[in-house]
Amino acid sequence: MSAVAILFVFIIFCALYLRGTRRHINHPPGPKPLPFIGNILDMPSSHPWETYREWRKTYSSDIIYLDLPLQPTIVLNSFEAATDLLERRSGIYSDRIKSVVVEMLTWDFSFGFMPYGAKWRTHRRMFHQWFYQSSVKTYCQPQLEHARVFLGLVLKSPGDTRKHIRFLVTATIFAITYGRKILDMDDEYVIAASKSIEGINQAAIPGRFWVEYMPFLRRIPSWVPGTYSRRFAEEHIPYVKGSVDKPYLETKEAMDQGTASPSLAVTLINYVKSRYGDTKDEAQYDETARNVLAIAYAAAADTTTAALESFLLAMALHPDVQRKAQAELDAVVGPSRLPEFEDLEGMPYIQAVLMEVLRWMPVTPIAIPHVTIADDEYQGYHIRKGTTVIACTWTMTRDPEVYPNPDRFLPERFLRGDGTINPDVRDPTTLAFGFGRR
Repeated sequence: MSAVAILFVFIIFCALYLRGTRRHINHPPGPKPLPFIGNILDMPSSHPWETYREWRKTYSSDIIYLDLPLQPTIVLNSFEAATDLLERRSGIYSDRIKSVVVEMLTWDFSFGFMPYGAKWRTHRRMFHQWFYQSSVKTYCQPQLEHARVFLGLVLKSPGDTRKHIRFLVTATIFAITYGRKILDMDDEYVIAASKSIEGINQAAIPGRFWVEYMPFLRRIPSWVPGTYSRRFAEEHIPYVKGSVDKPYLETKEAMDQGTASPSLAVTLINYVKSRYGDTKDEAQYDETARNVLAIAYAAAADTTTAALESFLLAMALHPDVQRKAQAELDAVVGPSRLPEFEDLEGMPYIQAVLMEVLRWMPVTPIAIPHVTIADDEYQGYHIRKGTTVIACTWTMTRDPEVYPNPDRFLPERFLRGDGTINPDVRDPTTLAFGFGRR
């Protein structure tokens, strides 16, 4: 396709878009859009949460409107707005936008990106069947075992602590999901999973790829400016497919040979066989089990690693906090053993430290965007059907009215005068992992 033809298609595309967007003018405040391209150039390609926080100050609004081709977008910068829309009105605020880059990466296997429908419900049901809240206790023992190994590695080579953290998380998750023992970070499974997650983390940044607003760019040769998304997808696809398919197929092969170690994969494969074996639904549920296992790793790997790294950074920057936490640990656990999960209940200061880590450096500074399935009105503003809704956790965890001196690391903000947890201060876990049904 010639450059002239591309330009012509683009102009027609923008003209049709503008005709649709001008029907409603009562939008929330936001950056002034340019003719034809709207706010595309205003979208930050890195650390967008910092820009969203500044926009809240600039426009004195908890809701920011962005005029983007085919994707009218609002950013929610307060817990109240996110709760009002994504929780209380979840019936119309819980769909997902069809992401072009996610589809190009073949990451659409994840039910986190699926639109509402039978396939989404099947995946969600199976995932929650084995990862509901009370089931977490099932996985305590392997976490403790790998934590002990991690401590030994840190003592041996403290300079490699960040590497040891990723190894701890990766080895624990693979042991639980696939029963596979990871010996080092050069393991092919680890590399595939890490590259796969690296790809989706980039794809999840709103405004990172122009192809989301101009889908026809995915069909244009990669040498044309603005088509980086195509090269990006081609680089990551092998790792995505490898992280989803290979460990699952090898587990099935080991089961056939009678050499499989106990794991969640073995449990799910047996479940599918016992319930759907030799039926027309077996292939569908086998695929669902494969996807759920891959999602289990992806959902925990980067978030847990990020939280642990943030904790260590906080301790390095605030030795006074570290000393207080160590004193409480010594008082509860003593010098003759290592801590167990049950000890945490008697350590409110350490609980407060963990809460402050999630507030100070949230692992998901912006949640996966939602999409409206119907027109709506909120605070006098019109929110039309098909609007992308981004909840900015970063701004919420730095709301000075809720968390005074928000840029400081202060575990004491979560404690009463008697040293117990203060339930009147908003627990960051209520917003750190997203809102609503999704």
